[in-house]
Amino acid sequence: MKKEYPRLTPTAVAQHFLASYHIECTDEVKQSVVNTMGTIQDIVAEKCVEYFERHRRRTFVTPKSYLSFIGGYKAIYKEKFASVESLSERMRTGLSKLMEAEVSVNQLSKELVMKEKDLAVASKKADEVLLEVTMKAQAAEKVKMQVQKVKDKAQAIVDDIAIDKAAAEEKLEAARPALEEAKAALQDSITEETVELLEPYLGMEDYNLETAKKVCGNVAGLCSWTQAMAYFYGINKEVLPLKANLALQEGRLAAAQMELNSAQNQLDEKQMELDQVQAMYDAAMKDKQALLDDAEMCRRKMNNATALIEGLGGEKLRWTASSKNFQNQITDLVGNVLLATGFLSYSGPFNQEYRNLLLQLWKKEMNNSKIPYSKNLNLTAMLVDNATVGEWNLQGLPNDDLSIQNGIIVTKASRYPLLIDPQGQGKVWIKNKEKNNGLQVNS
Repeated sequence: MKKEYPRLTPTAVAQHFLASYHIECTDEVKQSVVNTMGTIQDIVAEKCVEYFERHRRRTFVTPKSYLSFIGGYKAIYKEKFASVESLSERMRTGLSKLMEAEVSVNQLSKELVMKEKDLAVASKKADEVLLEVTMKAQAAEKVKMQVQKVKDKAQAIVDDIAIDKAAAEEKLEAARPALEEAKAALQDSITEETVELLEPYLGMEDYNLETAKKVCGNVAGLCSWTQAMAYFYGINKEVLPLKANLALQEGRLAAAQMELNSAQNQLDEKQMELDQVQAMYDAAMKDKQALLDDAEMCRRKMNNATALIEGLGGEKLRWTASSKNFQNQITDLVGNVLLATGFLSYSGPFNQEYRNLLLQLWKKEMNNSKIPYSKNLNLTAMLVDNATVGEWNLQGLPNDDLSIQNGIIVTKASRYPLLIDPQGQGKVWIKNKEKNNGLQVNS
């Protein structure tokens, strides 16, 4: 015995295929779409009978037609939703960037006020440090001038001492032989009185070593010694003041050197203070420059963001309207795709009058079911762009609405169409359209 299965209703079939398919609408609208799909199938079936009665042209709707209708809805909805969602996302992104720019300008404006306050504090600090640097630099320069005076004074003393010392050393060098000769016996103990007593003898022509040797060899040494002693005294008499002066000048030099060292120490201390303050000033200027750079960067960012906002001020209104329009398109897409899919799946066999009639009946049913759709919907514009239509016209397709609709059905429908083409216009168009795609024609 053959097992019988319960017959599924069109609504149950649509529910089966659309249950897990996402449609951007409420559950109530989605259920209305499921129900309306079955109703559309029933409406077309009724009009097939009426169409035959009026025009004697027989056409049918079958379960396969209905499955094709459901599958086409899913495919077209996915394609159109992705397209509209992409454009909507771009608008949202643009608006988001503008809003971010506005928030950024406000934030940057607040930051700039704070940075300018910090900059004013840093500038004041740098000016204060600069004043301190200037004062300490002036003090160091004053000490430097004083030290230079001391240096010049000490150098003059050194130069004078060098002259006196050179003269003394010259005379000492000249007296050195006689000095060495009498050194063992006299040292510096010979007196002026002794030299005066010897002068009458020293002036005699024959008071010399050679004559003394001839007269008495024993006293010849004494003659030589007295001459050396007198000569040494003469030289030493001149050298002693020089030695005393040299000792005095050396004392003066030591005192000047101590004064110079003291002044140099003062200068070093002042220079150390100056270096410390200069380091403070450099650090303050570095902080000030960093704040300047930071404020300038903040100002530049704010200016750029402001320019962007001002430049796109008019676009913001348009983008806001476009974003809202895209959202409306997504809302209406559920019904627009239902009409477009019904047109592709069922309108092919009918003439222009019945195609329009079917659309009116479908819209009425959708209104009753509260399925949103665009009131000014142009199915041709929705399913094909003007550039493609122009290309079809160049390939031989007539430019009237019915021919363009037929072209859409031929290229967009999920099932292969059968063309009733008594004038051969469709045949010419298809040949030209597919000539580069390896079209095979059977006569």
